[in-house]
Amino acid sequence: MTRRALAFACAALLTGPGSGRVEAQDAQPPSFKTGSEVVVLDVVIRDKKGRTVRDVRPDELVVLEDGVPQRVLSLRLRATGEPEETAGAEPAPAVPEGPTAPAPRDVDARHVNLVTLVFDQLGVDGRAIARKAGLALAGLTEQNDLLVSVFTIRNTLGLVQQFTNDRAQVERAVREATGTLDTQYVNATELLQRAVEQEAALRRKMEAVGPITDIGQATALAALGREIDMARMDVDAMRLTDELQREQQGQSSLYSLLALARQQHRLAGRKTILFFSEGLQITPGLEHVFHSAVSEANRANVSIYAIDARGLTEERDLEATRQVLEAAAAASQRQMLSRGVGAVPKDQVLSLDSAERSLRLDLQGALADLAESTGGALIANSNDVRRGIERAVGDLRGYYELIYAPTNQNYDGRFRTLAVKLNRHDVRVQSRSGYFALPPGEGTATFPFEVELLKALRAYPPPENLPVRVTGFRFGPEKGGVRHTAVLELPLAGISFEPESGEDTDRAHFSILLVIRDATGVVVEKFSEDSPIVLPRSRRAALKLGNAVFLRSFALPVGRYTLEAAVVDQLAKRYGTLRSVLDVPRPAPGLEVSPLMLIKRTEAVATGALASEDPFRQGGTRLVPWLDEPHLAQGDSLSLFAVAYPRKDGPPGDVLLEFLKDGAVVAQTLSPLPGAGEAGRAPFVATVPMQELVPGRYEVRVLMKQAGLVANRRAHFVLEAADRN
Repeated sequence: MTRRALAFACAALLTGPGSGRVEAQDAQPPSFKTGSEVVVLDVVIRDKKGRTVRDVRPDELVVLEDGVPQRVLSLRLRATGEPEETAGAEPAPAVPEGPTAPAPRDVDARHVNLVTLVFDQLGVDGRAIARKAGLALAGLTEQNDLLVSVFTIRNTLGLVQQFTNDRAQVERAVREATGTLDTQYVNATELLQRAVEQEAALRRKMEAVGPITDIGQATALAALGREIDMARMDVDAMRLTDELQREQQGQSSLYSLLALARQQHRLAGRKTILFFSEGLQITPGLEHVFHSAVSEANRANVSIYAIDARGLTEERDLEATRQVLEAAAAASQRQMLSRGVGAVPKDQVLSLDSAERSLRLDLQGALADLAESTGGALIANSNDVRRGIERAVGDLRGYYELIYAPTNQNYDGRFRTLAVKLNRHDVRVQSRSGYFALPPGEGTATFPFEVELLKALRAYPPPENLPVRVTGFRFGPEKGGVRHTAVLELPLAGISFEPESGEDTDRAHFSILLVIRDATGVVVEKFSEDSPIVLPRSRRAALKLGNAVFLRSFALPVGRYTLEAAVVDQLAKRYGTLRSVLDVPRPAPGLEVSPLMLIKRTEAVATGALASEDPFRQGGTRLVPWLDEPHLAQGDSLSLFAVAYPRKDGPPGDVLLEFLKDGAVVAQTLSPLPGAGEAGRAPFVATVPMQELVPGRYEVRVLMKQAGLVANRRAHFVLEAADRN
């Protein structure tokens, strides 16, 4: 799922259909944390009967940021339908706010309550529960201080209804959003459970076998062992599919919520997201995305009320957690028994990660974390959630706006915890968990680890403690501009490892950032990845021989750009940075062809929902190119890759592949030009054995022809004599 898709959906939220490109840098400061260095915090205070407490004074409140008391500058009661009440004598500082959403004429724009309904990937029962709750919420829009928008999350975030207080439009949008089956993640989990049960049954059968007394029993036992091995293969395949689906679903949900919260920085008033989900998938690799989504919601004064659309069922979560924990324990035990014998299977390498992952399979717990951390609440364990919806709307209609200036002015990207306490008995204070302290005006940072990488890019001289290679490959004209893929390669030999737990496990942690700026220095694209690693110590030496490869695809208009790359070893705090120029010329009419790329290796990747626009993705395979001139042995094969953009109305073309040594052609072959797909691409992939070529430096050349048009691309490699020892 590309960040651009999310940004475009959020642009529709703000400006309606037909809006232009959303830049990576925010034009407006957020309402929670602003350049004036004050924090605007909304707080709901209720008595034991659930009624809004309306007489709180600033001297009764204690605001703690990282445990340090803060001075309250202003406390203001925001009560819908009533004039504002300022509880503090000290006037509030001027806090810039973004423009309000377009409001109907009968809505008081001075105080607008914004509610966003987000329907996550739901099954049949979940859609029914969510539809009933959404229609109940629609009935509250007749109060003219409530504006409602409707979104869905499938593969990406999709807008169904712009903000409106028209009940009929909201009801139509709710029915549309809940009218189709969204979930794609049930089958793999159920298949995994069946595969685990089958393997466990076979293992119990083997454990029950007594002493072997004849050849027949030995043969039967060997056959049973083969069945267990096959069942283990099925479990591993199903677990990989299940984990990949969980990763994809969590990625879709979290990035969508993060994008909505970030774009709602610009909207004035109190903002609430009603998130209908069947459970939030937070794998270890998505922890930083989860915390960033919470921070963005808190910085934008967005409260998330999570509605568990599964109703009363929760046994499935507990069973999934139990199975994954048992599988992780079994993998760990097998690793101990087979220590030092042969290669370590993937399930053993990831056994600790699987144990950590199982702790996050409490899907309702993840929803509760999200809601409570953003000043909302979890609405769950009921097939009728209308009372919970009414409570969320009630919180909208009576809350305090609290302003304070943080005493800590070091904006280092760390998470600052918040707590609000009231010196009264029998009251409940509902507030937010905290926020990431991003530098004021640093609109390019999405995740906290990006702050230090952006600082490294601005440093002079730039840090170069870690080697890093990066290349921007230009392909051809597509929708939105000229397609590019940036490939970053980080040698793992320079990454630090530390003991994790016990004597047999090590950990490493590195982060990567890619930034593309236009000629004026404005960020037009940004990509990042945080990579914590935990592995058996026996695998460390092999891992350090390899490279971490990071690929991201994007389209750029014609112009000159700067590609900036930064990496950090989080354990040793060693950095590497690199800059290069990307020139995007105007595409020439006729036959466009990408550079000729030599392929280092291929990797299996997921297909379907979150498939990338990257031309290096060919179905279920990702091609990883060489970034330097490769040295191959005579026994190796050479894989080549190029992408043509032929004329759609032209005749079929052909491809001439030639190998040259010392300027002379030593081998060639002719083949038809592949047909172009929906994106207009005609990918050419060839693998050539090197046994017949003598050692030396070679030029490989591809000539693509169509209707008298010729495009010539070339690359070089070195062929070395095979090691006969």
